[in-house]
Amino acid sequence: MRKNLFSLLSFLTVITLIASCGKKAAKEAKYIPKDATAVVVVNLESLEGKMKKGNISMDSLIKKVQTSGDTLSTSDKKMLEDFKNSGIAFDQNLYLFIVQKGSMQKGEANAINLLATIKDEAKFEKFVKEQELFKDKEVVKANGFSYVASGNNQSIAWNKEVVIATMYNKTMKSSFDSLGNYKMPDYTETKKEHQAEVTRYFGLKEAESVASLAVFNDMFKEKADGYLFATSAGTLAALSATPLNLPKIEELIKDSYSATTFNFEDGKIVAKGTSYTNAFLGSILKKYAGPVVNINALEKFPSQNINGAMLVSFNPELFGGLLKELEVGGIVDGFLSKQGITSADIYKCLKGEINVIVSDFSMAEREVAVPMPDGSTFKNKTSMPSAKMIFTANIGDKAAFARVMEKAVEAGMVTKTATGYSGGAIMKATGMYLTVDAENFVIASDSATYFAYKAGTGKATLSADVLAKLKGKSTAAFIDINSLIKASMSSISDQQLTKMLTIVNNTFKNVIFSSDNFDGKSVKSEFEVYMADTKQNSLVSLFKMVEGLAVISNEKRVYSQGYDNGNQQALKDLGVIDEVKKK
Repeated sequence: MRKNLFSLLSFLTVITLIASCGKKAAKEAKYIPKDATAVVVVNLESLEGKMKKGNISMDSLIKKVQTSGDTLSTSDKKMLEDFKNSGIAFDQNLYLFIVQKGSMQKGEANAINLLATIKDEAKFEKFVKEQELFKDKEVVKANGFSYVASGNNQSIAWNKEVVIATMYNKTMKSSFDSLGNYKMPDYTETKKEHQAEVTRYFGLKEAESVASLAVFNDMFKEKADGYLFATSAGTLAALSATPLNLPKIEELIKDSYSATTFNFEDGKIVAKGTSYTNAFLGSILKKYAGPVVNINALEKFPSQNINGAMLVSFNPELFGGLLKELEVGGIVDGFLSKQGITSADIYKCLKGEINVIVSDFSMAEREVAVPMPDGSTFKNKTSMPSAKMIFTANIGDKAAFARVMEKAVEAGMVTKTATGYSGGAIMKATGMYLTVDAENFVIASDSATYFAYKAGTGKATLSADVLAKLKGKSTAAFIDINSLIKASMSSISDQQLTKMLTIVNNTFKNVIFSSDNFDGKSVKSEFEVYMADTKQNSLVSLFKMVEGLAVISNEKRVYSQGYDNGNQQALKDLGVIDEVKKK
């Protein structure tokens, strides 16, 4: 089974690796159902062009990875070689789409599909029949396409236009007979469902496919290396498999889409997304529009070594609006009334500004007392993370906040003071510092960090470019990858792992994410990964990183083999013979 699965994954992977170019949304879209959870479209022509500029080729990468020890079997190598002449049209886009289904009776199932275009159907069928995975399987001809399956969850189907490789997975629900005995799952039913799902793709009407969605087609107006189209169908499928049945939940979620473009630019990877809501949800978001983040909360943080931050702003009344429109406010309040609070207390107690900032991350050796069965303690030294942190949430309705905090006092989570609240026994045991005054709810890593932050005399060191990306957004996040990796490496003794982390650290720099408020039609977002080499194309940087990691992986494999087998020459070639002699 493991070999068959690996063979199919190799088949799916090679389509991505050796295809050469892509076009905008075309006839292939008519085979993708409108209820697909996600559709990924890869423009391999653009990717290949960027790799060529960096003197990187797919063949060289495959060879480099194979030398790491993850070599393919002879039959798999032949399959990959034969695939180059299999009848697949390598001048078209590549599509990956996922369909999720769910029901209380049948459980959850998902189909992962890879779609490519065919230029010679007869040639492709000959290729399939020659493969180890499918050569003993019957090729079924029906409804204008051919279909061959291996096991219950792997299949390939094709016609004169496209080929669809499918992996169908189902979570079987437990069942029992009348005597209470457990019944084994009926996998023949799963096999039938699998074939029926694939058959559906080849019989879709245009109105049933993503080709009928303007949002999907409009996504291709912007030239990009790749595209991601997502729908709310997966959420609806998951809900249908649960007892949850809120009156208007489907109306709130259905017909919502997001379209994202991906580009590998010089020095960075950029993803730009747009989320579209249905009219019902859109009217709620428009009514309860929120403010923008408080960038000053980040700028005044007392550290020159910011590792990461997340700033969020929202209108708390949005939650009340959702409860009202979903017609569940009474149910929620009925439950909360037993606790002496209302739903309004919960969402009104905050003003709608939440900030989390982390700095000075490090790994330090600490002595930890481990309790023993006889009552004694064993002291052990171990590397543990340490950092400065501030979590702040501005207080909204003070009366509502007081009612919620009183419940926390009763639970022992916080202690009431003359000026507000402080951490209870549980909070103090963690070493964290909690304080609440008339305006803010704050959790800090320690009291010194809190008082320095409150004084506002410090100033965080962040570039103007980073701050500009975060300002004016409803949500903004920043992660300094370099600082986190460097700090982690200080506690690692494994030389190969240190080399690997060094390569990763020399590839990436930081990550920035931001999203805007609802503009009346959609919500726009942006995700950027900045690379250490600002002049080199980010795709080339990624492939060079993979090549470097493959070389180190191979060194680790040879080292292990040489050490275990006494292969002194192999160790000498790696330059570690002296180290082994010492051992």
